[in-house]
Amino acid sequence: MADTGDTRRRTALRVARDAARRVGLDDAGARILRDANNTLVLLPASGVVAKVATSTLAARGPDALRRELEIGRHLAARGAPIAPPLRDGGPHELDGTLLTLWRYVPPEPAPAGPRSELGAALSSFHDALADFPGPLPAVPEKLDRAAALFADPAATPELEAADRRLAAAIHERLGPQLADAPERCPLHGEPHSDNLIWGREGPVFVDFEGACAGPVEWDLAYLPRPALAAFPDRDDELIDVLRLAISFCVAAWCWAQPGRAPEVDEAAAFHLGVLRRSGAPV
Repeated sequence: MADTGDTRRRTALRVARDAARRVGLDDAGARILRDANNTLVLLPASGVVAKVATSTLAARGPDALRRELEIGRHLAARGAPIAPPLRDGGPHELDGTLLTLWRYVPPEPAPAGPRSELGAALSSFHDALADFPGPLPAVPEKLDRAAALFADPAATPELEAADRRLAAAIHERLGPQLADAPERCPLHGEPHSDNLIWGREGPVFVDFEGACAGPVEWDLAYLPRPALAAFPDRDDELIDVLRLAISFCVAAWCWAQPGRAPEVDEAAAFHLGVLRRSGAPV
């Protein structure tokens, strides 16, 4: 999968620097921090990250960034363990491109051994998000969007027909299992290691554009097992089901963005491998 994102990244850098100057920030040394979905631009002189709407996925476009900013402000007001948005965080729009501004948390080395504090941090995050007043997509909607990508050769042109049949079988199998899941609550949606920073005061979460409503086990399926101790009432069998559901979604999103970034291509291959090993009939 060839990477063809030079123009996208140049645009993201330009609008991030322009937006920074407009709100009185120093844009010296601006550089791409991450470009796996929307594009993150680090403004090191100001300790700020600009998130620029460049995703080709409809569910991750400008509207998702606007909602993410609302979520960030809600969480920050409640002291959640997050990298918060700036007071002048936006949303800003320059030359038709939307972006938001967030405080940069310099990463520290992750601690060795069991990470029980990670589970406690996620529990605190959930408590702060519990009264978020805005609408959030339900977990089954995520699966339905992923299934639509798998089924559409124009959206995922590099997938083989056998993998499309496999995805359809997995979606049919997961639907009833999720229908029986417990009541829905507001969730981070994607609390994996790329959306987690170990700061000086412990773990903080970033990237809330995948926020959703569903069983708490959806978020727990992303955590290492030692972190699950903070959730004694969890359903471990449901966590296992949702790990497959997460691979289903991630595989679809990544195969719909071939060449976006090396890590996207790696994730596409990895999660499709999980689906192929799941034992679903084709």
